[in-house]
Amino acid sequence: MHTYMLEEMADALSNELHIQSSDALAILSRYWEDKIAPVWSVEDVYECAHRSEKPITRELAIEVLERAFDKHDAEYGISWITLDVTLEDYSLDFNDLSSEKYSEVHGVFCVWRKFDPFNHQFGFYPNEEVGNLPEALEFARKLAGEVPGVPVYIACELYASEELEPWISVLVEEPGSDPIIEEGEISCTPSNPTNLSAS
Repeated sequence: MHTYMLEEMADALSNELHIQSSDALAILSRYWEDKIAPVWSVEDVYECAHRSEKPITRELAIEVLERAFDKHDAEYGISWITLDVTLEDYSLDFNDLSSEKYSEVHGVFCVWRKFDPFNHQFGFYPNEEVGNLPEALEFARKLAGEVPGVPVYIACELYASEELEPWISVLVEEPGSDPIIEEGEISCTPSNPTNLSAS
C-alpha cells in the first residue's frame, strides 16, 4: 500500500471519528506492513472514459470499478485493460440525467454546428473535466437558435478517433421555437444552407 494512500485513509478516519490523524496512520501502517494491495479509483475510470471519448459521472465510475472487481480473474488481477473492457459495456444516458446532474458529468466537450468545420471546446483534461456540460449545452442552444433547421452537436473531445461522434444533438426547428435536445445525431436538411455562417 502506498504511503500517500495510507495518509488519505488516516485523514478520512480522523475527520469521521474525530481522532488524531497520526494515530490513525500508525494503526493503518502496522496493519498494512505485511500486506500489499493495488488500489484503483474513480479517477482511473475517468482517465479510461477520457481515452474512450465517453462522458461519465462519479456514480457510473463507481459501478465500473465494482463490476471490474466482481468480474476480474484473480490470476491476472485488474489492469488498465480490465477497466477499459469493463467501461465498454457502459454509456451515460443523457435522457436519464436531470438538469441538476449536468454539472456532475465528467468530460471535455466539443460543440459544433452541422456542416461547420469549426468546433468549440469546453474544458481541458485532466484539470478541467468536470462541470463542462451545462456551459456546452447553453452554447449549443445559442448556436442552434442562430441557424434554425440545422442541428448543433455535442461530443467528447477526440482521443484516438479521427472524427467526432455526436453524443447530444440540439435543434431549433423554427425561429423563436424551443430547442429540441436529443441523445445521438438528428438528421435533417438545413432550411437555408447559405445561412450557415451565423456564428
